[in-house]
Amino acid sequence: MRDLLRFLGALLVGALLMGGSLALGLFLLLQGEEALKEALLQVARAKAPLLLLLLFLFLGVLALLLRPLFLGYLAAARALGQEGAVLLTNPGHRLKLRGPLELQALADLINRLAEEKERLLQEAEARAKEARALLEEEREKLSALIGHLPQGVVVANARGQVLLYNPKARALLGEGLGAGKSLFGLLDRALLVHALALPGERFLAQGPKGALRLQALPLEEGFLLLLEPEEEGAALPEDLLFRLKDKAAGLKALVEALEGEVPAGLTPLLRAARAAAEEVAGLAEALAPPPRAEEVLSEDLLRLLSEAIERGLGYAPGQSLAEEARGLLVRVDTFALARGLLEGLKPLGEAVWLRGEAMGGLFRLEVLAEEAPTPTPLLGKAVGEAGGSLWREGTRLVLLLPARPVPKRVREEGPPPRAEVFDLSLLEAPKALEEAPLGGLLYTAFDLETTGLNPREDRIIALGAVHLLGRRVLKGETFEALLDPGRPIPKASTEVHGLTWEMLKGKPRLEEVLPAFMAFIEETVLVAHNGAFDMAFLRQAGVEKTPLVDTLLLSHLLFPDLEDHRLEALAERFGVPVLGRHTALGDALMTAEVFAKMIPLLEGKGYRTLGAVLRACAGLPLARLRY
Repeated sequence: MRDLLRFLGALLVGALLMGGSLALGLFLLLQGEEALKEALLQVARAKAPLLLLLLFLFLGVLALLLRPLFLGYLAAARALGQEGAVLLTNPGHRLKLRGPLELQALADLINRLAEEKERLLQEAEARAKEARALLEEEREKLSALIGHLPQGVVVANARGQVLLYNPKARALLGEGLGAGKSLFGLLDRALLVHALALPGERFLAQGPKGALRLQALPLEEGFLLLLEPEEEGAALPEDLLFRLKDKAAGLKALVEALEGEVPAGLTPLLRAARAAAEEVAGLAEALAPPPRAEEVLSEDLLRLLSEAIERGLGYAPGQSLAEEARGLLVRVDTFALARGLLEGLKPLGEAVWLRGEAMGGLFRLEVLAEEAPTPTPLLGKAVGEAGGSLWREGTRLVLLLPARPVPKRVREEGPPPRAEVFDLSLLEAPKALEEAPLGGLLYTAFDLETTGLNPREDRIIALGAVHLLGRRVLKGETFEALLDPGRPIPKASTEVHGLTWEMLKGKPRLEEVLPAFMAFIEETVLVAHNGAFDMAFLRQAGVEKTPLVDTLLLSHLLFPDLEDHRLEALAERFGVPVLGRHTALGDALMTAEVFAKMIPLLEGKGYRTLGAVLRACAGLPLARLRY
């Protein structure tokens, strides 16, 4: 409509110029010819309707003749600008010389400028190659180092977003671990905060794939996690072990009761029975699992409990530590102890005091309040697993915990050592997803292969996905799965993707693979080409995830006057290699590369946030298509 109004405006201006020129010419010709002027005016008055009809007919014919030329010129100029924008991300692209001669000349000039830019970029690339090679060598050394460590290693920023990890960490934490994703969805946030306060201690944690031991070390702008699987020992079940201890204690008590009652001749037999009872009791103690607790300095224990109460209940308790109790290593699971203590203090007032004392080889911790806190099951378990005991005494709760004296820990002064990490400026997390900058998000580009085109009747037979961090495609973080559809695949579909039922028999079913795929796409924004089709199939499987960025819609948004919006055409336009076409992972990788090239063009058009892009795409007619 805007182009049509521009054309009508230009036609009106042209008509006014022509009419004005004609009137001026007649005026000059008729100077001094009064009789001729009067005759022409009479003819004009008499034939006015006919003259007006001829004028409108002339303008209509002129409009019909000029409209295709005018609008075609505008369309060619717009297409030249849209295709020229591709040079911003792909300097190797060249504009086709088409349209009017002046536009061809302009396209040729742009191509020559692009060649000069490409030459300069190649020179800059050559100069930077050595620096990148050195950096890559250091990265490879770091990757090789952490890759061969027996522990899982994860480096995260202060917000808990993953920056770097090794294969062992992926094996322990599962598909949900990925660059840019949050650790707080995989491990207890409170436990991580607690572990960071004790960087020298190891804690038992529950991960997505089972129990593990973790140690957290603070870095300058984040932290490092060391992970190990929790090794289950060969200890007897707790109920069987309790019964064994109970029987041994009963046998020992029976022997003691009979010592003064049996005849003298049976005394040797009684001594043998006593020795057997003591041996069974010792064996039961030996079979008991070791306490699942770590040692912590008494000063750190009071500080950690005070901080936990302040975080959980909103007030800071008072505390005191006897001089002789300083420098004691107390054996207890501090995290479980803090959680259990919080449960007992919740119903009470804010007048709470923590007091620590030394009692031989034990550490006596008193929790004073308006009334004695309740010894909750969690608190009792933490104390019991450490080999201690607890009881209520007036308005205080008393805990006795195993302890041993050690030299005071010498704390190093100064900032912690600087960690070697990659360029991670893209990981600044925005507060709201809609206002998030396009270059600051974690995406998952994905693609499906199916048995047909009907989401209600056909089945998914292949899933492929890859992560993008802003404009950087993380080719090391991919997901690929072939699926058994449970029925034959039509020949027409096999001709597209090359998959047959014989190839897929025995592969996992979709419901078996879906949990791992959901973990892979968690905390990411989905990207797909013609994503409405793929999402229709995923919805049939119960997957509802938004938002979705569709490169097909983005192509129409960026290049409305270009005709070819296929994925192959976009890849060729942006200089992306077309590899593995019509395989799920191959198409996902191609979509990721194309989207990465589109980001600077979108930002150049003013679409700088995810919300702006989604709103612009929602206004396109193609966005209303449903499958």
